Amino acid sequence: MQGDGEYQLSTFQSSQALIRVHPSLGTQMALRRGQRCWFVCGAQMVEVPVVFDDTVPNDFVFCSTSLIERVQAMDLDVQSARVTQDVIAVSPRIGILSNPVWNEKQGKLRRTKQLPALEKLVQAGERQGALCFIFRLQDVDFQTLRVKGYRFLNQRWEPVVLPLPDAVYDQVISRKLERSPEYAKKRTKLTKLFGNRLFNSGFFDKWQVYQWLSTDVRTKKHVPATIRYTRLREAASFVQRYPTSFLKPVHGSLGLGIVRLTRLQDGTFLYEVKRSNQGPAHGKVQNAEEAVKAFKSRLIARPYLLQQGIPLKTQKGRPFDIRILLQRDSTGEWKRTKMFARIARQGDFTSNLSSGGEALAVATVLGEIYASSEQRKRITRDIRRISRTAVEVMEQQAGTQFGELGLDLGIDEMGHVWIIEVNSKPWKSPTTEKGRQDLVDLAFARPMQYAIRLAQHK
Repeated sequence: MQGDGEYQLSTFQSSQALIRVHPSLGTQMALRRGQRCWFVCGAQMVEVPVVFDDTVPNDFVFCSTSLIERVQAMDLDVQSARVTQDVIAVSPRIGILSNPVWNEKQGKLRRTKQLPALEKLVQAGERQGALCFIFRLQDVDFQTLRVKGYRFLNQRWEPVVLPLPDAVYDQVISRKLERSPEYAKKRTKLTKLFGNRLFNSGFFDKWQVYQWLSTDVRTKKHVPATIRYTRLREAASFVQRYPTSFLKPVHGSLGLGIVRLTRLQDGTFLYEVKRSNQGPAHGKVQNAEEAVKAFKSRLIARPYLLQQGIPLKTQKGRPFDIRILLQRDSTGEWKRTKMFARIARQGDFTSNLSSGGEALAVATVLGEIYASSEQRKRITRDIRRISRTAVEVMEQQAGTQFGELGLDLGIDEMGHVWIIEVNSKPWKSPTTEKGRQDLVDLAFARPMQYAIRLAQHK
């Protein structure tokens, strides 16, 4: 398209809403003197006169202060514009929805575990030419289409008030906040306003994920048998059916609250409960009904599902799964960013890194387990194929596009690959001690690339 390129923005004083450009840029935009063009900024799009001015540098676009006020723009001097035939669009604003808390007394954001990751996301987006900021849903003004947010400038967070962003990347990690009725009401308004320009909204319901994957012939055979807890007798019958079964909170994360039930040869059951900072709690009961009764209070207090235990391969006696991070980038296509094995710490039955698990290369783990190179290659191909298929099925069933998904896959004794879990908000650490930092950086860059794509194709 004619005039396609990036230009620096600047402002000048005028009571009229207009734009000044060098005549050469006007020619590239196929404009004649006195014609108008579209000026796009955030949610605002206005038609303004274009003035040809020899004093304007040919790589600049000068915007009048009246125009800036009209579109409610701020910090325009630090942004660039994308110029096409009859449109001057301010570099996209990418908002990262999170839950930052400003400390008025200290004049800075409260330091949280997530803040370094948010810093890295913002910096990744800024390097790609976007204006990026984090914001709370509570600080969105739906009347003025403005939001109070925070930009990372000169190695510190600064409060700003900006027009609503062009695209939103949801990074709210508090399930408690998500369940708030007032929050849910505002989230619905934001979703209606942004449509598919808001991606990875909310958390997955494990039961819904099971229903999505188990109803498609391509993934059905890769999903363990699962039921939702409703009645004690039904649950006991399910537990009795399998040598090992799991009780999992529908809305849980990090493996917390998971119970493993193991049926012994004499018909009794061992149970292990995943806890946050300690090893699993152990116990023994006489039968399946007592095994379920032992956890009846938690099964009633919050939604739980029961899942068939798969006899998975272990690495030196420790359970492991394969975590795959799939992300969309600037092309809009799915790319595999990272794939690694998560090994449970000794004595644990979940492999979460947050509770002491260890990350190893998939090739390393498979090399220790399988002597045959052909078998290793076949399993690796299956892992890649099934993860991509699962993403396709999830999107088809959900009726929406995701920007990234984390999948946990397991391998049983027969070499069959199982889908253990799908995560809509996979945790991304900004640094790594044993892995490849370039892949870590890529994991932060790709969702911002995708956000920019959404912003530019709105």
